Amino acid sequence: MSDGVLEPGTVRLAPSVDPVTSLMALHHTHGKLTTIRAFTRTNPKQIPDGARTTPHSIQWITDRDVDQAIRPTLENLFSIIERTIREGRGILWQEGVELLVRTNGFESVLKFVRGIVDICRTSEWTVIIVGAPGTMSDSEWARLRREAPALTIGDTDLIEAEDLEDTKQEAEIGIHSDGPVKDVPPMLARLPSESMDYPSLLRRAEAWASFGFDVASLIDAIAIDLDLAREVYERTEQDIRTATECLVRIEEAEYITSPLRMKMRFRCMQLTSLQNIVADLDRIEEEN
Repeated sequence: MSDGVLEPGTVRLAPSVDPVTSLMALHHTHGKLTTIRAFTRTNPKQIPDGARTTPHSIQWITDRDVDQAIRPTLENLFSIIERTIREGRGILWQEGVELLVRTNGFESVLKFVRGIVDICRTSEWTVIIVGAPGTMSDSEWARLRREAPALTIGDTDLIEAEDLEDTKQEAEIGIHSDGPVKDVPPMLARLPSESMDYPSLLRRAEAWASFGFDVASLIDAIAIDLDLAREVYERTEQDIRTATECLVRIEEAEYITSPLRMKMRFRCMQLTSLQNIVADLDRIEEEN
């Protein structure tokens, strides 16, 4: 990022698949020059201390009852941003635009961004709105960019984001050793704990949803809090592995009647009563 890009009174849209790394890159280039206030979706404990050393600060966007927390509503965020940029000067870092879209709708978030642009014009602050590429449609990103021009954080950040997206998509689809089974969604590779950030969890949830699994509880958790999302993700991943294994057994078992097969498949896709399905399959296989 060059100094000329971050002009006071402007709002920029910064695509990033790793907001913590991007925030620290911002501190590296501008932290000695100006104050950086970060409103982050990541637990501040997971962010290096340099991002909160005076005059810098971090506030956590979360529903949790913790000190300095910011409730993740558009009205509350707008009010806090307005108060922050009313005095002094600096850079305000606002994460999670894609999650605001998920919980409030795109048109509401677009109005929110336009409002930030209006109040920022007469301030000495630069507002950077951060979001994960690939989590909104191209047309939605284009409309946001018309209000807040895109900003590259680091010389290769956007290139790396595109490459990482392709790499992750290739790595996430596992291959069964016996080959794919008809009408059974592909198994996804396990997501390492160090990779459980908002963009990765959201991509995984949307992939599962596209296969037909009911992952509404995971998507809701992602919109609320990262720690909660990780807990729900781990349970959901295990349920989907169990469901996928059951689906393979259901499709390969010629002796299951059509009505029962449909009922079992439905319960697998809903991720309900999975242990009962396992027990039923064990019993049916023993009897046949």
